[in-house]
Amino acid sequence: MVARVAIFESTDPAADEQLMGQAMEIVEPMIRGLNGIQGYMELADRRSGKSISISFFDTEDNAAAAEPVFDEEMPRALGDLMQQFSGRRTGVDRYDVLVDERVS
Repeated sequence: MVARVAIFESTDPAADEQLMGQAMEIVEPMIRGLNGIQGYMELADRRSGKSISISFFDTEDNAAAAEPVFDEEMPRALGDLMQQFSGRRTGVDRYDVLVDERVS
């Protein structure tokens, strides 16, 4: 499994949280339609204003193929709502997932 990790800085997590539900209505179908998607999560540090978006893919090729969706299609689909989100993306990296164990 491969994790695509996007880092955002100078965010206002409280304000962005207000927009998240509306944004997810638009982008969740796009995410679910990505080849090889295994799951995703959004993390925010309210103190530092740093946010992390993690998407999990079955292969490196599928993670790489999803980049145009994240970079172009999602912002276009979000339209004016995209402009209301705070902060800026400062990086995107992909990592091999060595362990993914969740305890219920």
